[in-house]
Amino acid sequence: MNNELDTILRTLERDRGIGREAMLATIASALQAAARKSLLTSDDVRVEIDPRTLEIKAWERRIVDDGVRGTSYLSLEAARRFKPDAQVGDTIETPVSPRVFGRIAAQTAKQAILQGIHESERDVMERKYADQVGKIVNATVRQIVRKDVLCDIHGGGEAILKGRDRLKSDRLNPGDEIRAVIRFVGMEQDPRRVEDGESADGTVLLPGHRRVKYIDEPANNPCVKLSRTDPEFVKALFREQSTEIKDGVVEIVAIARQPGVRTKLAVRSNDKKVDPVGACVGVRGSRIKPVINELNLEKLDVVEWDANVEKFAKAALAPAAVQRISADPETHQITAYVQAGGLTPAIGKGGVNTKLAAELVGWGISVRELGADGETEEDRAAKQERFRRELEAKVAALAATLGSSPEVAAAIAARGYLTVEGIISAMRDEFVANMGAEQQDADGNPVPTLDADSARAVWETAEEIVLSRAAPAAEQEEAAAPAAEQTPAGEGPEA
Repeated sequence: MNNELDTILRTLERDRGIGREAMLATIASALQAAARKSLLTSDDVRVEIDPRTLEIKAWERRIVDDGVRGTSYLSLEAARRFKPDAQVGDTIETPVSPRVFGRIAAQTAKQAILQGIHESERDVMERKYADQVGKIVNATVRQIVRKDVLCDIHGGGEAILKGRDRLKSDRLNPGDEIRAVIRFVGMEQDPRRVEDGESADGTVLLPGHRRVKYIDEPANNPCVKLSRTDPEFVKALFREQSTEIKDGVVEIVAIARQPGVRTKLAVRSNDKKVDPVGACVGVRGSRIKPVINELNLEKLDVVEWDANVEKFAKAALAPAAVQRISADPETHQITAYVQAGGLTPAIGKGGVNTKLAAELVGWGISVRELGADGETEEDRAAKQERFRRELEAKVAALAATLGSSPEVAAAIAARGYLTVEGIISAMRDEFVANMGAEQQDADGNPVPTLDADSARAVWETAEEIVLSRAAPAAEQEEAAAPAAEQTPAGEGPEA
């Protein structure tokens, strides 16, 4: 028995989980490929390894021909030593010792075997962790290459934590214990730097030009990719801390995250008796604190999901104190209003709070500041529009009552006289003087004036209208007074 090969196979099977049969097939295939590159054998070589004795046997297929020489041909005389009835043109197999493969072939076989071991190990890892994507694993840092971290997973196997999957606040050294979520299992396209003198996608980078491009190529990294920046890491941490989430009573509906800065989580309860936010926070923060600590004190906002998008958006903008909110279903845009001075904390540093809230809700969100009077610019504009329309209606009514032109009625109304009763509430001379004085409106525009005769005529017309309205009322009072006097004593209404 090949004791050395047996020891290697046992070690691979024990430490890396690579099956004996699969490894033997890989070795046989590697030796066969190496033999074909040997100058001492034909191009058609078959290699077998006895699974019990581990004895390596090789055969080469050669054509019987007396007229042609070469490693792929065999003379009739030599062929009949292996097959007595051999004829010219037959193809026969002759045994060959693996020792004749040569040094180059042996080196090729070694590389192929190592590659086969690597691929077999990758297959084992894929089968082991394929159904654990999204789950948290513990690992030990083995090596740090630039920003990438090679890890040994507790329970077997190696993984890689790429630089982009690390938190900026992570300070890792070989031997450190880390926790991360399995982001991906299998082969993945990784970006590779292409620098001076290399060609990528038809572009030649000339010497002296420090241009750097990135192209995608299959990576030889471990097939298990870990992450501490993926939103799934936060979800997995909450599943560990909250039994309600783990059991499906509380559901994580949406999550938005800027790693290392802030994460917003929207949850809802499938049981009316269970508070979804409380199930995540815990008593005095007993559940959320371990999550925050694992994320290196990253800010966490847990809000309750609501089918009403305005209520949901108001909660998602926490810690901003939203005073009013409006939503446009057609454009999927939300406008939130905060008190004066509350715009900066509502938006957050770099706009992160608004950005994450919009991502969580799925609508665009803009934040505006209310004025000192608690009104928005739209409110003030609407109020001014209502006032303008009301003023136009009163001016039109005054013009119709006086029988004057709209311009004259507008000049009178601009000085505060909106009714005929208002006109005669001022003395005639006072009204005439006011109508002739130069004034400006709220926008600084000059108000039209009336000459003294026109103003006096307007006042007298107003007086006549008021007196004409008062005459019927006086007549009614006079007609009612005699009737009251003719009523006999004691015949009035019963007490």
